[in-house]
Amino acid sequence: MAQPEQHKVQAALMQSYREIFLHTPQGQDILKDLMKVSGIYTITGIRTSDEIQHLEGGRDMVRRIISILALDEEQITKLALGMNEGKEENG
Repeated sequence: MAQPEQHKVQAALMQSYREIFLHTPQGQDILKDLMKVSGIYTITGIRTSDEIQHLEGGRDMVRRIISILALDEEQITKLALGMNEGKEENG
């Protein structure tokens, strides 16, 4: 695949992430659930290496989505707490 074509495909994918996670109630619900189950806001504590690797994998995926959405800390916190329902602040 040519370089400009790759950029177009990547840009379209990034826009799809934004449309789904920022502009649909279902996408916001899914992102909140991913944030919760990944434990992104919790302390790992004492766990086995396998448990830590599993948690970090989930956290990495949530961090990737947040990075794609270009959310700042305040927006992430509002989303996690359900305070921005119905608002399309970024896009």
